[in-house]
Amino acid sequence: MLMSSALRRRLAIVVAFALLVTTVAPATGFAAKDKDAGKVGAQSVDAQTAVFYEDEFEPDDTRATAYVYNPAVDGNTWTSYRTIHGANGEIEDEVDYVAVTVTETDTPIWVETQYIDGFADSWVEIEDSEGTVLVYQDDSDWWPDGSGSASSYFLAPEPGTYYVAVYPYADSNPPFAYWLHITVGDARRVAGHNRFETAAEVSRLMWDYADNPWWGTGYSPDYIVVANGRNPADALAGGALAAQLGGIVLLTNRDYLPWETWMEIERVTQSGFWDSMDITVLVLGGPAAVSDDVVGELESIRSITHVERLAGANRYATAAEIATATVDLATVGTTAFVVNGEAWPDALAVAPVAAYNESVVLMTRKSSVPAVTMDWMDDNGITDVVVVGGEAVVDATAYAELDASFDVTRVAGVNRYETAKKVALWGVDNAGMEPSLATLVSGENFPDALSAAPISWWTGAPVLLTRQASLHPQVVDYFDENGAIGYPDTGDYNEGMGCYVLGGPAAVSEATYMAFRDLWMEYLP
Repeated sequence: MLMSSALRRRLAIVVAFALLVTTVAPATGFAAKDKDAGKVGAQSVDAQTAVFYEDEFEPDDTRATAYVYNPAVDGNTWTSYRTIHGANGEIEDEVDYVAVTVTETDTPIWVETQYIDGFADSWVEIEDSEGTVLVYQDDSDWWPDGSGSASSYFLAPEPGTYYVAVYPYADSNPPFAYWLHITVGDARRVAGHNRFETAAEVSRLMWDYADNPWWGTGYSPDYIVVANGRNPADALAGGALAAQLGGIVLLTNRDYLPWETWMEIERVTQSGFWDSMDITVLVLGGPAAVSDDVVGELESIRSITHVERLAGANRYATAAEIATATVDLATVGTTAFVVNGEAWPDALAVAPVAAYNESVVLMTRKSSVPAVTMDWMDDNGITDVVVVGGEAVVDATAYAELDASFDVTRVAGVNRYETAKKVALWGVDNAGMEPSLATLVSGENFPDALSAAPISWWTGAPVLLTRQASLHPQVVDYFDENGAIGYPDTGDYNEGMGCYVLGGPAAVSEATYMAFRDLWMEYLP
């Protein structure tokens, strides 16, 4: 898959926090960072006088004073608010340490820092008790152009205590605040208090420093896709479009824009606004799905350049309009994926695969293919059709209609969970997605999964579906067929990243999450 460098600069959740106090902005303005000059000394911000108070874990500037995080006591995932709080020019010796105790051989330790506020740039090390650096990572292998956040991934070779160390680039940026996420295992949950906030959190994960002036300007997505968060019909086809555009999917109510969505649009577009970028919001569906009042609210946001509605007379026509936009704005080959317009699980699973394959997602009825779907494929040079789902969603009559004009194959299982697995395997075998990773979402409720396509496309980790209360056996079967979760491509488990689980415990229970997090241990070589 080809990715522009501008599409690979993201990694973490950004959350505004009331404990921060900032005063004078740089008198010299926000200069763009010279990446070719190296990180240290690449930019000078002389007038910054931000103050970040000590966090609750201080002193934690040495291994001897590190907070001892024990998964058996604190749980296997842990998030803490942290500050690099020295005054400008006085943070050369500032480092935050956490001691991580593991009790089993080959236990993964996955660390992510996530920018909150300040002129932040950081790197993460994992060290042994003597201070030997076992893993060093600045930023993320998936987004090599960097960000204010960083990550490290380490497979502990034996039980013991290891030290997570977070460093700032001391000579080139003032204090800052960040979230520190530690996962003892291979999966991290990304979730908000509701469906709107979960979508916003996924956006923050991908575009963590869009409001970080340390990086200068030009680091916002060009496109934001907004869909009704109560009715999945239009978002099902739009996920693939958002992914191909390197954009995000945010959700709205029909008649008003939720504050979670409003605030994330304000945040994620700041860098683009400073740079006078053209930022377009694509609204999916007609006024019955997203009212004109919501469109007006979007148009009132100062950083938004254009608001465009993609809509047809019904969900089938809307999917065709979205496909046309994909042709106009991205790259589309000769393959189309066709799903039942009423069967949201199949469409959610196929969206990132379609994007990875540079294809569109179109819709059909169970027993007949709408003319708008057939016409679109005829008019746009489609030669191959992949029908997603069994005869319960696309029966033999509809299949025959398609087969009369196109080269058709069916990807289906006995239920939605097996269908998602087979779609994921299609993505691995035919589109080059990562076989060792997956993005896990609920197969029982759609809201949290609506924003999955862009992050799944970004990481190359196909979407798998699970029940809320227990990990579905088809998820286990997927990894039985593909091998271990872990660092993609190289087989080197001493660096890299793991998998994301989208949605809170109401969507994917803690027991299900932990079973998924620990699943990969069974497949270690």
